[in-house]
Amino acid sequence: ILAQDAATWSTPLEFRVLALWDSTRKMPIPVGFIVGKDTDLVEHPQYAALGGDASFLSDLPDKYRVDPESHEYLMDCPPGTKGQAHCDVAIAWWIKKNYPDIEVDIITPVDISLKRLKANAMNFFMGYNNVSVTIENNAAAPRMMKAFNKCGNTIPTLELETFISQKSLYMKACMDAGVPMAPTIFAPKDKRSPASLLRQIKQRQWKNFVLKQSESGFSLGFLKLSVAECEASTVLKTYFKEYASCPEFIVQEAIDGFTRNWETRCFWYNGEFLYAIANMAAVSVADGAERIITGDDIPEEFLENAKRIGGEAIKALPPLRAPTGQEVPMVLVRTDIGCSDSAIYDKDTNWDPTQKTFFLNEIEPCSTTYFVRYLKFDCLPMYGKLYGDTARLVAEEMKKGPVKVSRSSTKARVVQKPASAKNAVVAAKLGKGAIVKRPAKMVKTKGKSN
Repeated sequence: ILAQDAATWSTPLEFRVLALWDSTRKMPIPVGFIVGKDTDLVEHPQYAALGGDASFLSDLPDKYRVDPESHEYLMDCPPGTKGQAHCDVAIAWWIKKNYPDIEVDIITPVDISLKRLKANAMNFFMGYNNVSVTIENNAAAPRMMKAFNKCGNTIPTLELETFISQKSLYMKACMDAGVPMAPTIFAPKDKRSPASLLRQIKQRQWKNFVLKQSESGFSLGFLKLSVAECEASTVLKTYFKEYASCPEFIVQEAIDGFTRNWETRCFWYNGEFLYAIANMAAVSVADGAERIITGDDIPEEFLENAKRIGGEAIKALPPLRAPTGQEVPMVLVRTDIGCSDSAIYDKDTNWDPTQKTFFLNEIEPCSTTYFVRYLKFDCLPMYGKLYGDTARLVAEEMKKGPVKVSRSSTKARVVQKPASAKNAVVAAKLGKGAIVKRPAKMVKTKGKSN
């Protein structure tokens, strides 16, 4: 490594860290895990009931547990406050216990800095990412974004994270690949107005529609409206004013099927299917109560169609790369698949209202919710092994030194659209996507970081 041209290395400190590790062969690989979840509990009765064994967390420092009331890490809470560990911290701790060749560095939002990230060979976005920073948008945001932008050693890379968080990017790539999606209009910040958007919606012959936002999640900014109420009130103008800084609105014809059909979320690692959960989100059902099923409780028709469409969608993503540029196996990606079973009115879409039509709703990166305590098996050892083995593999690739990566190789893969899909699949519209990973409210910044 030391013989490589260091001038091509974007993060000199990281180069020295890896070179030192490689030269001694006795030092563990320094790996950061950027955490921030407050919605994916492990230390919970449901996890124990499914047979999950959280005993390996017995010596986890309390500062990494989260107070369920304030949603802050205990390090920022009054002495004596009780909390629980969430899956991002738990996976990192499992790796610490089972991979002696990996030096685990758990990085909470307040710890994020360019120096901290560069001190590791790589840093996984496990529970907090650029979208989290954007949503919280506090005084520490510029420093954290600088760290993410400059460190050059996050996994996924910031380019891949952006490809998913800026929803139109992955949605257009999936559309080009023939992946079915709900009729969609993109409204970028510099090319939108309430009047022009309503005009486009009426031209498409929609009756009801939903608005949501790129670089957001957990239904933040989600709003369902009808054309009639927009014509009779200023509700659309109010939305535009309230979210004027949002870089992109995703506007889609409302799919009534969300109110009565399961949305099936498939989890993939290195392109391989791991498991699925199906839910009806609180924003979609009349009583506002989320419903979740897993395992063999998921109807086979929903599971198989979700696997089929999700498998095609992930092929449209750009490849994952090591900090030194080599292509490496993809880490966790989640695909959420919706189901329509009634009429939609988009003039260019011909879904049979008497049949179920499954479609891509969104793609989320590895910092998403894993639903650990809802499963019928203990997924933590599985994830620990997957991320631990990935860290080892990436470190081996990095020892080969930097490689030049062409700009085109960082773009979405070109997936051939099936001939039969060219006319049937929504031609200029995309899926109701969203990535998200809420910036778990987790930590007071106290002038540090999110």
